[in-house]
Amino acid sequence: MTRCIRLVAAIAITALSGALGGCTTNPATGERTFTGLMRPADEVRMGREQHPEIVKAFGGEYGTPNLRKYVDSIGQLLASTTERRELRYTFTVLNSDVVNAFALPGGYIYISRGLLALAGNEAELAAVLAHELGHVTALHHAQRRSRDLLASVLVTGLGLAGGSVAANTGAALAQGVLRGFSREQEHQSDDLGIRYMARAGYDPRAMADFLRKLRAESKLQARLRGDSPDRIDQFSYMATHPAPIERVRRAEARAESARVRGGMLATDIYLGKIDGLLYGDDPEQGYVRGRVFAHPRLRFRFEVPPGFRLFNAASSVVALGPRQARIMFDQARKPVAGSMRNYLTRIWARNLGLGNVETITVNSREAATGAARIRTSAGTRDVRLVAIRAASRRIYRFLFLIPPSESARLAAGLRRTTYSFRTLSAAEVRALRPLRVHIERVRPGDTARSLARRMAFEDFRLERFAMLNGLARNAPLVPGRMVKIIAE
Repeated sequence: MTRCIRLVAAIAITALSGALGGCTTNPATGERTFTGLMRPADEVRMGREQHPEIVKAFGGEYGTPNLRKYVDSIGQLLASTTERRELRYTFTVLNSDVVNAFALPGGYIYISRGLLALAGNEAELAAVLAHELGHVTALHHAQRRSRDLLASVLVTGLGLAGGSVAANTGAALAQGVLRGFSREQEHQSDDLGIRYMARAGYDPRAMADFLRKLRAESKLQARLRGDSPDRIDQFSYMATHPAPIERVRRAEARAESARVRGGMLATDIYLGKIDGLLYGDDPEQGYVRGRVFAHPRLRFRFEVPPGFRLFNAASSVVALGPRQARIMFDQARKPVAGSMRNYLTRIWARNLGLGNVETITVNSREAATGAARIRTSAGTRDVRLVAIRAASRRIYRFLFLIPPSESARLAAGLRRTTYSFRTLSAAEVRALRPLRVHIERVRPGDTARSLARRMAFEDFRLERFAMLNGLARNAPLVPGRMVKIIAE
């Protein structure tokens, strides 16, 4: 044990020596900071290597050449005001409906089309881009990499002192703690973002305005998932865009001290640029329409029971129901021949010990189903699997995960979901169209409630309209104002 402690001490001394040798003057703040010997050339190389993978992972680039040029022009204007003008900045719009923005080392900055839909003017978009520039100029990526390095050293020491179990535990803890930026780094990027906005001539108050919208969007998403909206005010290092109320208030105070006379908002210009923007699901991933999921390219649809809410992702569709009931739908990862019964019992669920296995027919398609009771991290669950042959080697799959107390009550509805899976007709495929952002001017007599009725959603219409347009729920609308409506 004494020998192990000496080893850990030696590792710590080595790490400290490296830290002292790896300090750099932060160009944005003038402070000395540990960057783990990560040179600017290393940042550029890392960003350049990871850029194609990021674009692919988020559905590719989005937008017309005109829209991409517009976003890039704002980013380049802001970049020209930063302390790291030697970098060649790249601004990319990603084909993702999730409201998100992030940066890679070396000046690679990304925003999603979901974020473009949420922003209400050019200044709010500039606030997001300026915030991400702040992460780059303040060397936050290098700092995070240095923390990773020190955490790895510490985990190695734990392993030497306490064995492999301690090392594995330390690795898991390190991975959790080091994911995302710290509260201080997010605040510093807000401060730097406000600095760059003011230098570029934008109204810096747009930073707090967008954070307020981001908070409203996060609260609505929490309600859609069945979570408590109040949880968003707990700063989370796991969140990709945390916006607790204290961050909003801090940005408001910082913006007041950086006021710009005649600061730009460019509302009409911005809204004109995003008119017709794709909203929500990409046609390549199918559409959620209330409780129905329909895929025009693969030509199928199904419907989940009342009380369930559908969420579409790139590789699966998830429905969240009462008391943590879940439905998951996807396609088998590999083409498989043979009977559905054989696939179900020997491939998909070979280790699950399924019971009540039977071969069924779902709208003229061969299928098989089976059930089991399993223990999960959330407690005991009844699981039912359904595999449906869609083509010679293509298989679609339902996984129903239900608390035992709800199984009997939900059984009929889940059975209807299985048998609702069917082929779309040519007319149904033609009728499916994506949702888009439509910009309209408020007319005399229009109210938030009357305009919200035109939103292409079955629930939370008023909340969605208010969130997208930065309105209080019952705020009066001024005739002539431009607003966003989501419709086909």
